[in-house]
Amino acid sequence: MRAVNVNQQFGNVQPIVRPVSMASLMPPALAENGGAGESLPIWLSVLMATSCQARSHDSNHDVRWDRVAGRAVYTNFGHDAERIEPFGVSLSVGETLAVYWVPGETAYTLEVYSQTEKCA
Repeated sequence: MRAVNVNQQFGNVQPIVRPVSMASLMPPALAENGGAGESLPIWLSVLMATSCQARSHDSNHDVRWDRVAGRAVYTNFGHDAERIEPFGVSLSVGETLAVYWVPGETAYTLEVYSQTEKCA
């Protein structure tokens, strides 16, 4: 797994990506898993309202986030590596990007999982 922390600047949404240690990552609260009729956490609403694009050498498409265990996740099911913007994170074929917000933090936390690491 690779982990990075993203600082969001509101308005022009220019993320700054920096590595973070595994010790600084805390799992999100189980209450964020949500259910039918529950409103989304604010951080997830902002993420979903942001125009995230998956870009490969021959195509671009909107990222469609899934909600799993209190995180927004996207898996590259394409045939080519993709770069997820505006985060600037590269995903190889089969890799999954997990995004979440740790209460008290000022940035999204991003984790990239390979196909073999997704069995949790």
